[in-house]
Amino acid sequence: MVANAFTQSIRALLAKFGIDAPDIRVEGLTLDSREVNTRSAFVAIKGHERDGREFIPQAISLGAKVILAQTDDSDAHGAMEMRDHSVIISLYQLPNLLSTLAGAFYDYPAQKMTSVAVTGTNGKTSTVQLLTQIKGALGTRSASIGTLGSSVFEGADTQWQTTSAANTTPDAIRMQYLLAEFVQSDVQHVAFEASSHALVQGRLSHVKIDIAVLTNLTRDHLDYHGSMEEYAKAKRLLLEQPGLAAIVLNANDEESKRWDSAAAQHITRVWTGVTSNEVSVSTYENQGSALTTSAEKPASKYCFALNAEYHEAGCRFDIQSSWGSASIALPLFGAFNVANVLSAIATLLQQGERFNEVVSAVNAITPVEGRMEVFPFQAHANVVVDYAHTPDALEKVLASAKAHTEGNVWCVFGCGGDRDKGKRPLMARAAETGADSIVITTDNSRSEAPEDIAKDIVKGLHNPDVAVSIPDREKAIRYCLAHSAAGDIIIVAGKGHENYQIIGDTKINYDERAVVARLQQEYSK
Repeated sequence: MVANAFTQSIRALLAKFGIDAPDIRVEGLTLDSREVNTRSAFVAIKGHERDGREFIPQAISLGAKVILAQTDDSDAHGAMEMRDHSVIISLYQLPNLLSTLAGAFYDYPAQKMTSVAVTGTNGKTSTVQLLTQIKGALGTRSASIGTLGSSVFEGADTQWQTTSAANTTPDAIRMQYLLAEFVQSDVQHVAFEASSHALVQGRLSHVKIDIAVLTNLTRDHLDYHGSMEEYAKAKRLLLEQPGLAAIVLNANDEESKRWDSAAAQHITRVWTGVTSNEVSVSTYENQGSALTTSAEKPASKYCFALNAEYHEAGCRFDIQSSWGSASIALPLFGAFNVANVLSAIATLLQQGERFNEVVSAVNAITPVEGRMEVFPFQAHANVVVDYAHTPDALEKVLASAKAHTEGNVWCVFGCGGDRDKGKRPLMARAAETGADSIVITTDNSRSEAPEDIAKDIVKGLHNPDVAVSIPDREKAIRYCLAHSAAGDIIIVAGKGHENYQIIGDTKINYDERAVVARLQQEYSK
């Protein structure tokens, strides 16, 4: 275990924060009282949903020798008390110190690798996975952290490790721990998803990041941030990361211009974008300087896709960049996947990888699990499983399906309970605009009644008769298979790689990819 390699005294650790603590050696830090043992220190902070200080008695009962507890009193910083065999040490503004504390404990692991953070509403997982996959193919031992979990990349043998919290970006302690594990495994390159929640909560505040990637910005998480302005500001916190040397921006997204304006002068801008066939190559060659507003900034670079074509097996496009030009053929669906690939390519080229080698590696990539993943059906419509759970993502997924088939597009989707209700009618409009037939089903309904969520969705339809409601997801998919024709495409949106549903207070097993694969076998008989 990497924790054993970093066993150290609490005295040495807390001296960096102005506290004279006792000489007690621990092998790890944890925010989860259930993980506490006699060799770990429990860190008790007030979170968004619960106060970890309420679990101090449990940590004591499990044998924690050290408990680091948040205090809101600046005068109490460094105060200590003994309870049974545990010493409780108070730290002022502990949540803000957490990333720094964990970084110090695990010896600042991000400084020992090249690190890339990917943020945006949609495309984070795909971009991280594509980037890691290509970097591995180029011969660099790579790892990634995100929605799928965390792991050193081992190709088809990669075993993703998830946590009980299932956060896109792990908590500040686990993030540093994972990076330290990667260092112990000789990883030289790490890519990870940077969620808006994580940035606001400081989970990455003391993680050195070399390159930051912005995929796009559309409506999501307003139940947490309150407004699009606050959501956008949360994403832009990534520009304040220590060590940031370059940003990869999407010229097709308006938010990229605000990133360009907000970023420090010394940071290199690399612009990406997917454009129509009519725009000349010379436009791209001048795009960097046109989008750069200050002569004091380093020269911008670019990596654009032209002449994109979409077919039943994937897509083709020409790449024009500051590093060279080439043709790309991929087994991926949708213009947004072309955008994700461009982000990955631009990041690698900015790192100094050779253009021809990157192109060769890109032409050999495989689809990301649960991201526009196609399941072919003989004599029936093909089924595409995708994680799309925002209006923009669903709109793009359905538009991509239209581009890849001459048949009808079916859409199976739902909306999460206890989340942004304003998103529900917008999801309905996206589905109605992009699909020929709609089936409203259950997502993670949580404490809300699925039928109430469905009613909110229906309110967004101009023609409610275009949709049917089938709460059971598998039955919804079967309905589409029974009523569609060969040559149609059925988009099953919202779950993607996930292997569960949350209904009420219960987390039930539901792996949509496995369900569709089983139906694939059943319908082939």
